Amino acid sequence: MTQVYGPMIGGEGAPIGKTYLSVAVTEAGVDRQLVPGTRIRLTVRKNGVFIAIAGCNELSGVIQVDDGLLRFEPHVQTQMGCGPELEAQDDWLAGLLMQSDCVVEGDTLTLTSGGTTLVLVDRRFANPDFPLEGSTWQVESVVRGDAFEHFVLAGPRSLVVIGKAGLTIDGTHVTGSTGSSSFTATVARDGSTLVFSELTVATTHPRGRAADLERAVLENLRTPLTYTIESNRMQLRGPTRATGLNLVAVRPDGYPAGSL
Repeated sequence: MTQVYGPMIGGEGAPIGKTYLSVAVTEAGVDRQLVPGTRIRLTVRKNGVFIAIAGCNELSGVIQVDDGLLRFEPHVQTQMGCGPELEAQDDWLAGLLMQSDCVVEGDTLTLTSGGTTLVLVDRRFANPDFPLEGSTWQVESVVRGDAFEHFVLAGPRSLVVIGKAGLTIDGTHVTGSTGSSSFTATVARDGSTLVFSELTVATTHPRGRAADLERAVLENLRTPLTYTIESNRMQLRGPTRATGLNLVAVRPDGYPAGSL
């Protein structure tokens, strides 16, 4: 008998509600190299629906228990064109998910099919969340409802990639840049809410796109912001969640940490 793998079969050690990242792929005992810059990401939602990404398209479906074995049953795949290498990797992952057996041991999820083995580890351990304090957070994009000055919009909540701006929190002290001007502030934490005060800006009076970025950063810092961190990425959102900033932690060598 086949049944949907849902919360009722959850519990300690179950994959429900977790995200896994690939740490090893082998075929016939030989390492399989993924497309450079990619990593397989597998998320299992609390309703038993999974989303798998191999670098381009999303593959979604449900987890099922079939004769006591945990299996993935893909249903839908997005259809973005990302080039032959990434598309071939998408197809390979889709085929593996459809044909593989799944074993979950602790924080490790292993898929096997024939001579192919894909090992994934809970994201919390494969890529632990960066700390709020002490990390250098660089602004990647600005969220501002359905309007953003001088930027091309792509939807009701546009994310527009912009230049280098960011901040570092050290206790209650904040230092940062609007992309053009340096600033300092004081921050108070109440659970997941950050309230910035005593904001002082050494403005360089930027113009055009740089001025838009500076204004957006400062406007956000002048309102209470709820923060969430996943791995090296942080979201700051205003009270209505229609405004905010998306940031990425920067490595000690000064380079953005990329998509993990």
